Amino acid sequence: MFGYVTPDKPNLFMKDFVLFRANYCGVCHAMKRESGQLARLTVNYDIAFFSAFFHDLLGVERKIVMKGCILNPKKRPIVDETPLMREIARFNLILAGIKLQDDRADGDGGFFKRLLFRRAIKRARKASPELALLADECSQRQLAEEKNGAFLNAAAEPFSDMMKKVFRYFAGDKTSSSVEKLGYLLGKYVYFMDALDDYDEDAKRNRFNAFRRTFGAASFAELKAQKGEDLAFIMEDIVRGVEDAYRDVKMGENEGVVTNTLWYGLRSRISTVLNREDGKCTRIRL
Repeated sequence: MFGYVTPDKPNLFMKDFVLFRANYCGVCHAMKRESGQLARLTVNYDIAFFSAFFHDLLGVERKIVMKGCILNPKKRPIVDETPLMREIARFNLILAGIKLQDDRADGDGGFFKRLLFRRAIKRARKASPELALLADECSQRQLAEEKNGAFLNAAAEPFSDMMKKVFRYFAGDKTSSSVEKLGYLLGKYVYFMDALDDYDEDAKRNRFNAFRRTFGAASFAELKAQKGEDLAFIMEDIVRGVEDAYRDVKMGENEGVVTNTLWYGLRSRISTVLNREDGKCTRIRL
């Protein structure tokens, strides 16, 4: 995904911080086992949240073990690998492949990235064909919407709908209207955040951007000056919808991490993007 679904560290209890980092490291180790060392470069906070959420929702038993890695030789607690974690790692690689295809279509090059991750992405797609199909359908619909000059909600619909179906896929028998709504709204949130974050770069390269198509501002600074309240309202409305959907979802030991992310983390990232002075928002590190 894109790294926008993150906990809000100042409001995160230490035990939950350790648990989230353990989930992140667990996915990273699963990625290595699934597709090799290079594939670990695609791991992000969104996918760590994904792991925490679905392991709790499905009641998958996890074991905390002590491991180190090449970047952090000192052993630390991590969630040991599970079949679910490996499939989540594959989903992340499939999304990375779609993103690289989109970058290529936009003229961003990325030849070496595609070369580096080609084998890992191919393996992930072969192992999880249903997830690959959902991502491909999303990509095709996205291209069509952009070609037709879609406005905000229509432009976000392919990715939002894909995430709804992905949440349904991972939830299996535990799926519900609330779980699927949560996936849908998180998809819309990520799509809008990425569009806001890339606004100036898209304008410079004359690439499609849903906010630019809708409001027509020449730069992000101009967009914020003219439509700042509207942007804040649009994003807050999504977060309130996420909160409403989440109230009906039962969590386990990851409840603190998941609640912090959905209640505080989403708003924190919105504030970071909307209040930046120039360029892209600063990526956080936990």
